[in-house]
Amino acid sequence: MPRPVYNDAAPFYVAFVDRMLADPDSFWHPLLQRYDELLGPDLPGQRVLDLACGEGHLARRLCAFGPGSVLGIDLAPALIQVAAERADDPRLSFRVDDAQTLATVPDASVDVAVSKLALMDVADHRALFQATARVLVPGSRFLFSLLHPCFEAPFHEERAPRFLLDEAGERLAYRIQTYAQEGPWQSGGSGVRGRLGAHHRTLSTLVNDLLAADFTLRGLHELFSAPSGLLAQVPQTLLLDAERRP
Repeated sequence: MPRPVYNDAAPFYVAFVDRMLADPDSFWHPLLQRYDELLGPDLPGQRVLDLACGEGHLARRLCAFGPGSVLGIDLAPALIQVAAERADDPRLSFRVDDAQTLATVPDASVDVAVSKLALMDVADHRALFQATARVLVPGSRFLFSLLHPCFEAPFHEERAPRFLLDEAGERLAYRIQTYAQEGPWQSGGSGVRGRLGAHHRTLSTLVNDLLAADFTLRGLHELFSAPSGLLAQVPQTLLLDAERRP
C-alpha cells in the first residue's frame, strides 16, 4: 500500500487543524455546530466511529454528548499518534485503519458513523460507503461532510483560479470551470489542496452511490461560513445525514 500522503504531511496538517479550531471566524465552526445539533441528543450510550479522523478533534468533541465509546480510525499512523496523545477521555480510542475497508471493525458493531471534511481525501468513496454500511447496525446514522462539490470544484491557483475578484481583490463569485471533471486534482499553491490534493465527485455521483450502498438520505445541510459577502450567499461545505437501511 502506498505511504499515505497525510502521514508525510502530518506536522503541516496538524498545524492547519489547530489554526482552524483556534480561529473563531473559521468556516469549520458552523459545520461542527451542525454535528452537535444533529447528533448530540442521540449520542448517549452509542458506539461511535469517526472515519478518517485525522488528529481526532471531532471524536474528542462528540465525547461531550455522552457516547458509550468513540473510535477514530485513520490511514496515517502519524495522525493517529497525535490523536492518541490528545485523547482526553477514557471512552476515546484511535487506531490505524483504512476507511475504504474498515478491516479492524466488525460487522454491525457501530451505532453512529461520522466523518468530517475527509471524503474528498478518499480515493474510492464507493468502497467507504460500502464498508460503513457493513459495520453499522441497520437503522443507524451516518453523517459525513465535505467541501461543497458544486462550488469547491477542481481549480488551480494560477491556471484556473477559484474566485472571480473585483478591482480591489474582493471575492465576487466562484468560478466553476471543471465541475464534471471527477477524480484526483491539486490546486497548486501552498494550502491543503495544493500540498495534499483531493478527489472530486459531482453531487449526483455522491448521492446516487450513497443510496446504492444501502443508505437512505435523511437530509442535506449546506453550511454558510460568513455573515456577509460571497460566503454568506454560497455554501462552502456540505453535510449529508444518512441512515443505514434496516
